[in-house]
Amino acid sequence: MIKPDARDQHTNNGAAARLAGVFAPTITAFAADGSVDLNGVRQFVRFLVDGGVDGLAPLGSAGEPFALTVEERKQVLEAVVEEAAGRVPIFAGVVDYRTDVVVELGCHARSLGCQGVMVITPYLLRPPKRDVLDHFRRVRQQVGLPIMLYNVPVLTGIEITPEEVYLLAQEDVIHAVKWSHVEVSRVHDTRLLCGPDFPVFTGIDLVAFEAMAVGADGWISGIPMIAPKSAVKLHRLLNVEKDLDAARALWYKILPVIQLEYRALGTASGDPHWLAVCREAAALRGIPVGPSRPPLMAVSPGIRADLRSALVQLGELTAEASA
Repeated sequence: MIKPDARDQHTNNGAAARLAGVFAPTITAFAADGSVDLNGVRQFVRFLVDGGVDGLAPLGSAGEPFALTVEERKQVLEAVVEEAAGRVPIFAGVVDYRTDVVVELGCHARSLGCQGVMVITPYLLRPPKRDVLDHFRRVRQQVGLPIMLYNVPVLTGIEITPEEVYLLAQEDVIHAVKWSHVEVSRVHDTRLLCGPDFPVFTGIDLVAFEAMAVGADGWISGIPMIAPKSAVKLHRLLNVEKDLDAARALWYKILPVIQLEYRALGTASGDPHWLAVCREAAALRGIPVGPSRPPLMAVSPGIRADLRSALVQLGELTAEASA
């Protein structure tokens, strides 16, 4: 078993134990020629922080690291950190199949002053579980920052169980988990195993209400990017004010946006893609994020109109601003 480096365990664990709230992913902006637009990245970060989010989680799946070179990922993170200017904590996505690349990105995040890293399971080749767990151990040992395990089996093909989360937590390898899973049982199973001080985040908008109601400390997903003020308000109602009736009323206002975001689930076409919807929401606000690098394309005019209407109804967009 690979043991973690204990050089900063006390400080890092204390920081991770306070993790809670709405952490927004960030969109990587692209110019018309397909190059990374760092000005657009900064504008989007400014919008999220001004919207009241509690933290940022750049370069997870929404940041499209798969479409970026390693150097571009570093440039994007530098822009995010510079724009955030210490106003909110940052758990940087360090996403790659290769452990050495994850370590390189993690060390870069540490050099920028990020509070932690968000690490996805190795994808595509689906290594044996022992190798996957050792991947996290090596990253923790060599990077030293707190790790949020980003568990998204629908994208990686690898399922980390609550029992394995508990194992890695006991070893001081991981310090929080983002459950991008439609089964809310993952949240309360983790809470039972890891106790009340281990930060648990929900990562699927469809079950965000249920997840926070049963004990998730925070929320990292599409709605925190699309409608940050509404996401923050819902989290406060459920986790701080404990006002279930008001939270339920707000949830049903947010739900049409979520249903549009996930409209493609269970369809053969896969259209619209959830990330294209998130990017379009930014574009409707005048934030120059541009379309993704191909093959992912922008939403259709019909989806754009539906999204505009849903955001106006939610109060996240004025009719004049969206015209």
